[in-house]
Amino acid sequence: MSTSSMESRYRELILLIEKYNYHYYVLNEPLVDDATYDELMREIVELEKNHPELIKGDSPSRKVGGFAVSTFAEVRHDPPMQSLSNVFSEGELQDFHVRIVKVLGIDEIEYSMELKYDGLAVELVYENGILVQGSTRGDGVRGEDVTANIMALKNVPKKLKRGAVPSLISIRGEIFMRHGEFERINEERARQGETPFANPRNAAAGSLRQLDASITAKRNLNFAPYAIGKIEGNIMPASQKDVFSLLIEFGLPVKEYYTFGTVDEAFAFYHHWMENRHELDFDIDGIVVKVSSFEYQRRLGATSKAPRWATAWKFPAREALSVLESVDFQVGRTGVVTPVGNLSPINIGGVVVKRATLHNFDEIKRLDLRIGDTVKVKRAGDVIPKVIETVKHPENGGEKILPPENCPSCKSKLVFEDIFIRCINPSCPAIKLEYLKFFVSKDGMDIEFFGPELVQRLYDAGKLSNASDVYRLTKEDLLGIERMGDKIAEKILASIDGRRKIGLAHFLRSLGMRNVGDHLAKVIARAAGTLARLMRMTREELMDIREIGPGVAESVYEFFHGDGETLVRDIISLGVEIQPEEEISALASDIAGKTFVFTGALKKFTREEAEALVESRGGRAASSVSRKTDFVVAGEAAGSKLEKARSLGVKVITEDEFIKMAGQNENS
Repeated sequence: MSTSSMESRYRELILLIEKYNYHYYVLNEPLVDDATYDELMREIVELEKNHPELIKGDSPSRKVGGFAVSTFAEVRHDPPMQSLSNVFSEGELQDFHVRIVKVLGIDEIEYSMELKYDGLAVELVYENGILVQGSTRGDGVRGEDVTANIMALKNVPKKLKRGAVPSLISIRGEIFMRHGEFERINEERARQGETPFANPRNAAAGSLRQLDASITAKRNLNFAPYAIGKIEGNIMPASQKDVFSLLIEFGLPVKEYYTFGTVDEAFAFYHHWMENRHELDFDIDGIVVKVSSFEYQRRLGATSKAPRWATAWKFPAREALSVLESVDFQVGRTGVVTPVGNLSPINIGGVVVKRATLHNFDEIKRLDLRIGDTVKVKRAGDVIPKVIETVKHPENGGEKILPPENCPSCKSKLVFEDIFIRCINPSCPAIKLEYLKFFVSKDGMDIEFFGPELVQRLYDAGKLSNASDVYRLTKEDLLGIERMGDKIAEKILASIDGRRKIGLAHFLRSLGMRNVGDHLAKVIARAAGTLARLMRMTREELMDIREIGPGVAESVYEFFHGDGETLVRDIISLGVEIQPEEEISALASDIAGKTFVFTGALKKFTREEAEALVESRGGRAASSVSRKTDFVVAGEAAGSKLEKARSLGVKVITEDEFIKMAGQNENS
């Protein structure tokens, strides 16, 4: 074959593959069978192997990789990939709409309504129509370069179809996995003795972040584009409607699950998909509502976290029926023993659920739960399964669930405290292990790459026995653990070092004292100022802090006058610096220690911004009104919270009055 004919054949093959990919993955209308497709791909690979000078940047062969990279490079997003605010009811979406109408000064708004795919957000960059980079969302500002893996996705075009394309365009969307592919992969993992993925989203994320792109190539991931991040050239869309039209023209796999209309049509779109999402072969967890006009989007602006012109309306938690087969007793980090139900496996929202919390024995009594019962299980927030109802007892009446007398871990005698039963043995292995898992977790010191499984393995190997041991770990300690590589060991140590300087409130939260969560840790830290002063405070001084009662004061005092003092001093001796909390400004005196609830549409803030301001001034932002609420801030179209505040005699103030209390400039 002559050089010119080889080049001609090579380009012909690439165009054919792109055409077949487009019809198969975008139009869902396959033109050829798999055998024909595979034969053409083998021909491309053979030509490139024998004539590497032919290889083009948009070659479909790049999707199969054949090599593994050692790590992912950092990619900065321009502009940042922001997250979305959430609403959970028609009332909250109406608040969102009222706020937009108020700011724009117009009555009719055209919204874009789209499915909220439950996957992994990514950004694709095309230069002169050629795909040059793919990256994960990451923290919104910085993501990971997964270009080789994006190239492995058959429904991502490597070259835009339209002739006149921008010199640069970044396209944002979601990577997700269909249910059939999820089941296929999990069956394969089970045959190989590997742990199955928990749900399609985890499977998609794990597949896209493979260090070896050839593994990604074997998993049929899908890409659904929904936005343009940046565009350079003479093509400038004016609305979200224009964006979808452009993406379709470019040959991108735009899914048909979107529409445009009024806020009332958004209500209808939401309820349709909440009732019919079972018909989809992929997971969604709500819808996204956006102001379509880009001019209106510009006028509405954004906070540091999310646009003011868009929101995600999340679906309620999912429920399903199962049979309670048995009950285990799980010991937590504070010694509380929680009954956990073992269920006949059920699929709830794409997740196979086998266990669910039963909370405590008062709840078991309330539900009249017995072994063998048919129960209703709910994934709260689509995450944590719990038994919420007994549907029926078995014919034989079922076996009663009795509280254990001894700790299932250390066999110590359990103590009954109100509705809980607790192990009070400080040397209980289960308590120590659960505390270590908490200490390194996102709710604790937030040490990346240090998950529960690693804690378990280090604990079993004798490398971790208390929290201070985290700061003693060496590379040799980590490499001595099964399945630990050199690169990940370095990342773990770097993450540990990144937590050697930390604020007092964050540190207190991480210590896991009984009754001291995130909010009270901030309250205590602001009042004490420094760790040294806190460790000297008496019970009476602690109780003088607003919101701190006898139980919390006792927990904190006992911690710093017992084994906790030794632990803290040990941690500090290992180079951990506990930074003092900043004193609360005098401007904050009217907010510090007070509880605020916001209702209705605010003019100067989003609700999230207002709540963050309260927290920064030493106050507390609550979601519901009670007798303990100090102020309700009422905006436009305030609803039931305003009525409840009036019925309880809670003081109601305007947004402007709140701004003055916070010491903010009313024009800011």
